[in-house]
Amino acid sequence: MAKRKKADEISAPLWCLSYGDLVTNMLCFFVMLFAFSTLDSPKKRQESESRDELYHAVFSINTSQGANQWLTPGGKGIVLTPATRKSEVPLIVKNVKSKLARVPLADRLRVLAEDQMVKIQIPANVLFESGSAAMKKGAEEILTALVPVIGTIENYVRVDGHTDDLPARNTVYPSNWELSTARACSVVRFFVDEMNLDAGRFSAQGYADNRPKELDTTPEAREANRRVEIIILNSKKKVVKDFSWEQ
Repeated sequence: MAKRKKADEISAPLWCLSYGDLVTNMLCFFVMLFAFSTLDSPKKRQESESRDELYHAVFSINTSQGANQWLTPGGKGIVLTPATRKSEVPLIVKNVKSKLARVPLADRLRVLAEDQMVKIQIPANVLFESGSAAMKKGAEEILTALVPVIGTIENYVRVDGHTDDLPARNTVYPSNWELSTARACSVVRFFVDEMNLDAGRFSAQGYADNRPKELDTTPEAREANRRVEIIILNSKKKVVKDFSWEQ
């Protein structure tokens, strides 16, 4: 009768156990690398983005802004935090600069990308005569160049008028408040009346000399402060659905 091996008898060298664990770990490591490389392929990324857009369209809570919202714990309840959405500001800036590069006095125009907005700064003497809100000859060419950009998006547009710190000398405008506001309104009327853009997207504001670019009182600083700013906001016009009152 064959003798039974003792329970504590070693059937393989001890180093085989460590070697087997090492090989198993290496196998898992390379399997994970392969899986990540597959998920990161262009095709997979495209499929993932398509899924995200589908989930966004179905589960978005704030449909007017088109932003996903995730639930995060906060205090005693639940806080709704809008997910970050891809900003359109860089593309708008690129298109605006491309259009304005072809107009006269393009070197005097400034296009700035600020927080969730695109700001187009135009010196006042490029558009208006001193103390007047009537547009100069040739000013329409600059504003017309912006129509292919502003007219193809749904973003709100705000026009701000600014003056220097010298008192208004025109009897039509008793102060710089009226002059700055009238200039902003002239630009808005051009887009709405002449270019037939949606009036509901536009607004006009006048700041007089209360928001200067330069704090100095030199002629150069005052000239920089006299300006009109066309601001393309990141927010878009909300569509109001038709409704009827119940009888």
